[in-house]
Amino acid sequence: MEEQKQIKDYIVDYLLDGEDEKHLDPILVEWLAESESHRKEFDLYKKIWKESHRYTESEAFDPDLAWEKVNKINRQKIYAHKYWKNILYIVSGAAASLLIMLALSFMGAFEKSSDMQVRMSADYGSRSEIVLPDGSLVKLNSGSEVVYAYDSKKKIREVNFLGEGFFDVSKSKEPFVIKTAGGLNVKVWGTSFNLQAYADDPIVQASLVEGCIELESGEEKLIMKPGEMAVFDKETNKIKQMKGVLSHSYGWLDNKLYMEDMPLSLVCKYLERWYDVKIMIQPGLGENIRYNGVIREETVTDVMDALSRLSNISYHVKGKHISITSK
Repeated sequence: MEEQKQIKDYIVDYLLDGEDEKHLDPILVEWLAESESHRKEFDLYKKIWKESHRYTESEAFDPDLAWEKVNKINRQKIYAHKYWKNILYIVSGAAASLLIMLALSFMGAFEKSSDMQVRMSADYGSRSEIVLPDGSLVKLNSGSEVVYAYDSKKKIREVNFLGEGFFDVSKSKEPFVIKTAGGLNVKVWGTSFNLQAYADDPIVQASLVEGCIELESGEEKLIMKPGEMAVFDKETNKIKQMKGVLSHSYGWLDNKLYMEDMPLSLVCKYLERWYDVKIMIQPGLGENIRYNGVIREETVTDVMDALSRLSNISYHVKGKHISITSK
């Protein structure tokens, strides 16, 4: 840890000194010479540092805070499921590419204007997380997207959200409002909560861990307290509280799927998103077969093996397509 602190200080000093290559500290030179990964990491920091000046006034720039932001971006977690036994993944190369893509996405998302905007997404079969400019942390489940915008005139932090995410919103006097594709708005005050709002789902579900949020759609409003869960019906535009185990709603953070009388059709919808596959179910099976319990498997074939042991189904895999029939 001590070495990392020293390297941090040397890089910050280098950046503050105008990136003068002739005056590189010997310790920093030695660290760069140790490996190619150090040099690539150093180059990435410089790119993000330069980009930060496009949206941060120099007189208000805090070097320690900037370093922390850069470091958080560099540590963004990408969770990739290994879902096919017949496909070879080069994990290290994929992880490096994803990291670079995330960093470049972060840098390119800031437009040179009076307002600030950040966009981040997680494709099917992967997960990611992002630290927003206001310090809020968002962990994205598969098939999710978050677009953060700051309105300097209205002094509002606004997010357009699609998919599922766990939000840890930083406290501020400026409102934090999330808009979902289903027409539900979520007003947030320094809060931790899970929000499930996929475009193809009939409902939007919110689970509040701590703090306070307000769900609003037209005349419908509901202020939630810690430990409460609520759903918004897109068809009726009604908001109501629901019963359930709070932690089960964000079990995906631990790669767990909690099934409480869950039909096979819904289980398969989760699997399609998590593993980036397409599942076809024999007519009549989707709603008639239901499961209780928890799934925590590494591959989609492991999950299918478990489901076939628990019920009267069999499955066939062809590429990214899975067909399910009765035994």
